[in-house]
Amino acid sequence: MSYTRYTDQEFKELANDGQINIMALFGNGVDIQLMEYLKSPYRTSYQNFYNYLCHKNFDKDNMIYKKMTEDKKDNEKNPNIKQNWSDFENSLIEIFNQPGWLDIEKLTKDFNKFQIEFSNFLNEIITPDMLADLGSDSTDKRIALTSFTRFLGDLDWINFNKLAFPRKTKLYSLFNWEILNFNYTSMLDNILLLDKQQFDPHPYRDADRQIKFYPNPENRHCKLEKIVDHGELKDVYVVDSYLNKDTNHSSYLITNISHPHGYQNVPKSMLFGFDNDNQITNENKRYLAKNFLKPYWAQNDRRYKSYFNDTDLFILYGLSIGNSDFWWWNNILNSILKTDAEMIIYNYNSTKESDEDTINRFIDAAKKEQLTAEEIEKIHKKIAVVQYDSKSKLHAFKLDHFD
Repeated sequence: MSYTRYTDQEFKELANDGQINIMALFGNGVDIQLMEYLKSPYRTSYQNFYNYLCHKNFDKDNMIYKKMTEDKKDNEKNPNIKQNWSDFENSLIEIFNQPGWLDIEKLTKDFNKFQIEFSNFLNEIITPDMLADLGSDSTDKRIALTSFTRFLGDLDWINFNKLAFPRKTKLYSLFNWEILNFNYTSMLDNILLLDKQQFDPHPYRDADRQIKFYPNPENRHCKLEKIVDHGELKDVYVVDSYLNKDTNHSSYLITNISHPHGYQNVPKSMLFGFDNDNQITNENKRYLAKNFLKPYWAQNDRRYKSYFNDTDLFILYGLSIGNSDFWWWNNILNSILKTDAEMIIYNYNSTKESDEDTINRFIDAAKKEQLTAEEIEKIHKKIAVVQYDSKSKLHAFKLDHFD
């Protein structure tokens, strides 16, 4: 599979080379954020699920649950470990790497029970009424359409001017979004659905354009000009009159949302596990790991590999960027290095992490081998960062957004 290439047969005024492909990847941070917005006492976090299993008196002989309990005790000594779902998936690697014989048949059965209980957990804390409320609020606030047309307004001055992407957009562009929701819930789907109240696929009688895209909604773009000040030549930056907050492009929009790791209402579809069998240190156990390899069962190479070379912009949002999804990070990194692709990382920042450290954290998770200084510099120049927290107002993907 790869991006559909649209032509003037589907969109009659589509500009030459006007298709812009955006791959947006969303993680558990989105669901947690939306639960906070709904003022729910629950979260879809790893720790909340463990507490749920304890409350349900889950089978204490279950190998997965036993490992979670051991991790919980370790957490009490060192609270900085095993906080995210990516940490939990590292625990599965540790099960395989434990010395001695591994009862793979029991582990597989225990894992299937774990999947079913996780589905029950999600169905208990995320009700149809909650999903309906999210959809209704998204419609009222036009979250979906605003996210797709004004997301560049979330970049500060420095990060906006790093990217060539805003200047790539033009009149009659087609913004083609491939949205990968790594959550098992449909909360994100409910806020990004282009419903009838936000979007008309053919709003005009004589023209087939659908949206207005704003490449610089916060007046971030500046251009370098030279002025003479008291006889001295100086460089100054001024807002580009051709790319300011009022600039908008009459354009086209296509979106597609998929769940590479499965859905909560189909328990056996939900993938937990690790990235590759090389993470198993005991070579004799690697052949047992097949059932827990996420890229294998998601068929990443067949379904998604061909997208990367044709992606203009990657967006990461609400992701812990852990080792268990190395396949994705490495393919994005290679695309940034080898093509014109750029990326925006929305980083939930509770530790005052710098933009540079956020990018370095991604590089560390994504690189397969040591990179040169030139490669690292190139990556830094092509990645913009949006630092935000629960109180931040954003244009995109957040219900408590800019008015």
